[in-house]
Amino acid sequence: MPKRVVVMAAAAVLLVTAAVVGGVTWWHRAHRTDLERALALVPGSSLRVGFTDWAAVRDRLRIHGSDPAAVQRLQNKAYDADLSAASSIDEEGVALQRLYGFGPATASWEAYAQSKQGAALVLQLPDDTDFDALAGNLRDIGYQQPAADDGVWRGGVDLVASLDPTLNPEVQYVVLLADQHLVVTSDRKAYAATAARVAAGHGASLADLDSARTMVSRLSEPAAAVVWSHDFACRDLAMSQAAPGDQRQADQLIQQAGQVSPLSGLVMAMAPGRTLTVAEQFESTDQARENLRARAKLAVGQAVGRGGSFADDFRLAGAKATGSTVLLTMKPRQHTGFVLSALYDGPVIFATC
Repeated sequence: MPKRVVVMAAAAVLLVTAAVVGGVTWWHRAHRTDLERALALVPGSSLRVGFTDWAAVRDRLRIHGSDPAAVQRLQNKAYDADLSAASSIDEEGVALQRLYGFGPATASWEAYAQSKQGAALVLQLPDDTDFDALAGNLRDIGYQQPAADDGVWRGGVDLVASLDPTLNPEVQYVVLLADQHLVVTSDRKAYAATAARVAAGHGASLADLDSARTMVSRLSEPAAAVVWSHDFACRDLAMSQAAPGDQRQADQLIQQAGQVSPLSGLVMAMAPGRTLTVAEQFESTDQARENLRARAKLAVGQAVGRGGSFADDFRLAGAKATGSTVLLTMKPRQHTGFVLSALYDGPVIFATC
């Protein structure tokens, strides 16, 4: 075969391969859940992320509208249904909507990311949001406008406290990313800028962490979720928070349950219908398989340090190991009451390391 033909054939193979890879990448990006998109917009140093799909919450509760009465009704009903359990702005929606022009009543979703360096709120707003109007709102209530459109609007603790007592410190500093329909806020000016750079695609995000990306990809669209990256769940939900007697009881139950390995990530995700999925990430497929039986047993056993049994509140509807992830599907026994918020604070024995 002539050399030129060989070169052309090789080039054609490379083009086809590139097209296939590009097509697969495009498909994955196009079919990401909102939780996956949120992880791609928060700093890679985030240890815990609370996610709320406000559009799904509003649809589930059949509450729409941004007037104060509708927003207050949304806040109350979302709390009662435990759909705002992961939100950082669930109690300030009326003030946010009135003063800033955004909040639970109009946001598509919210991600509140916490790290050792700081905390940041990322709000995804609808495509038809008027960001010029949002900028005008910030000017009207006293924020100092930045020189650049994507700079940090400076408020500060005194300004925020004077605006409304329900507002949280996290809205002291605000960045408007109009091209992406995003609002980024923080209680620290420097961290607001850092988080905004990541949200704009100019820094490492939590989605760049293989373990976080993998476990979240196992989930369908949640209405609310809490994500722990790396081994932070081992500390945040640790049995060491329990009394000494409870710790000894927990050790015995863990030994009886079988093999447990340290977690490299954890997600608790609640669907709009209140089904809870727990995704536990491990270092390898072998570890996930080894942990499956023990983790499932602990998930329906005694809630040491909390009182009673997990089985009093949940029915284990499914347990499986998928790759390096253990997935536990838990259905609440009651149609009302708390689901996600009942478990996202320690100690939680089935999240032990």
